[in-house]
Amino acid sequence: MTALSISHDIVKAEARGLNFYYGPVQALHGISLPIYDRCVTALIGPSGCGKTTYLRCLNRMHDLYPGNRYEGDVLLYPDRINIVGAEVDPIEVRMRIGMVFQKPNPFP
Repeated sequence: MTALSISHDIVKAEARGLNFYYGPVQALHGISLPIYDRCVTALIGPSGCGKTTYLRCLNRMHDLYPGNRYEGDVLLYPDRINIVGAEVDPIEVRMRIGMVFQKPNPFP
């Protein structure tokens, strides 16, 4: 393996059958997507297709609003922790997975 080659077989995180609901409205339908080590992953699509909703699932930001819920798994490797599982503390998830917003909101 050279310094420029990339190993595509090391999965760092993976969504499996992820559904997300804003109350009764289903916003994500059965998303399955591996995130590989040392690879750039881009989410591309039109406005309103679920890109930000998916990213917010990875950081459990939807937990801040009542009525939102997850179905399926988002596994974080190597521990295989389902970060959207009800038994997992969202604060613990946010300590391991950060998010940078498109529009910065600096402190005063």
